Amino acid sequence: MRQVKRVNYEKAVSPVIATILMVAITVVLSGVLYVWAANLAESNTDGAFEMYTFSASSAPGEMTSDTNDNLIIVTMDQGEDIDWAKIDVKISIAGAASVSCAGPGESTGSCIVLESEPTGNIWEVGEAVTIKENGVDLCDGELCEVTVSIVNNREGVTLDQSSTTAESTPLPENPCYSKVLYNTQTHTVITKSTIDEGGHSTWMLLSESSSNYEHPAYYHKQLHQVLDCSDGDSVSDGNGGTWILTEMSSGGGSHGGGGSGSGDSGSENTETVCDDGIDNDNDGDIDGSDSDCASTPPANPDCDDSYVLYSGHPSHTSYTQQEVIDGSATDWTLLDPNDWPDYNHPAYYYSVNGERDVLDCTQDDSVSGWTLQAPSSGGGSGSGDGGSGDSGSGDGGSGDGSSNANPTCDDS
Repeated sequence: MRQVKRVNYEKAVSPVIATILMVAITVVLSGVLYVWAANLAESNTDGAFEMYTFSASSAPGEMTSDTNDNLIIVTMDQGEDIDWAKIDVKISIAGAASVSCAGPGESTGSCIVLESEPTGNIWEVGEAVTIKENGVDLCDGELCEVTVSIVNNREGVTLDQSSTTAESTPLPENPCYSKVLYNTQTHTVITKSTIDEGGHSTWMLLSESSSNYEHPAYYHKQLHQVLDCSDGDSVSDGNGGTWILTEMSSGGGSHGGGGSGSGDSGSENTETVCDDGIDNDNDGDIDGSDSDCASTPPANPDCDDSYVLYSGHPSHTSYTQQEVIDGSATDWTLLDPNDWPDYNHPAYYYSVNGERDVLDCTQDDSVSGWTLQAPSSGGGSGSGDGGSGDSGSGDGGSGDGSSNANPTCDDS
């Protein structure tokens, strides 16, 4: 009996050990699963396990040696709306090192993202954005292989990557591209190239992938309104002024460019902007019907880079073009003909005490008493330090003192 009892006791040990092992394995597996689930939850703090997919296609426009060509259009096909601050958009051209693009409304980067709709800093599912050059010539051939990567900058994880070929496709001529943004009260002028090159603090260009606007279309970042090329479209600035898109006039001293039209025009019947919807000269006509627009005086055929800026009253001051370039004429800036083709060059931008205007080679043009004069026009208006001596020679004056002299004038 004792032997039988001992044997039965030994047989009962095996199931106990097996149970202990099973419990231990369960505990270990539970710990592993817990750690895995915790890590997964940390990598998705929004609580949604979403798969993002993006597609890319060539953007309309030509590939040139310019530095603001449209490259590709990228569409979010699947995923959840995401804040632009949480992602980086990077592109690689022909397998080269990738470069980061500035987000909508930003300006730093070799490329820039343009939204098709002002969606409050959010990239929405189904929204297509345009990636374009931003001051760097990334693609100047007929074809460019472009790879775009969308990266979660919080985790350093690539959400998706897509490749396409950017093709050079000429766009139909659009006269609205030559128009400028113009404020009817402040006379401020902003060109499309100013917004294209490095962005703008107030306005940003919208992607042409949207068919909801007549492009080019501009979004005001503070007012949250869009101004496009639709007939009669305008945006109130909230201070009594109105932003419109209009052609920039090319002559007569009171130019749309340079941010003002309030200076002396030299020709009383010259419009600042011909189609701003305002009867600027009170003649009963507006826009292109204004007789003043058609009578804009032509350029002085003799005016060239040798002409000097001259103010006869009260100091007989004059500046050469080189002095303007060197910064000696602190109130004047020489305008680049490539950026401001609508002026009769050379053209100079004047800014002092809130007054802003442009003086160019238009006949009889003047700004606040300043004119462009031939260097030998005499009368004490030499091209150096504004010589005002009796003979017009003065310090640095180049006038010979005889061209406009009164023959009866003497010491008496």
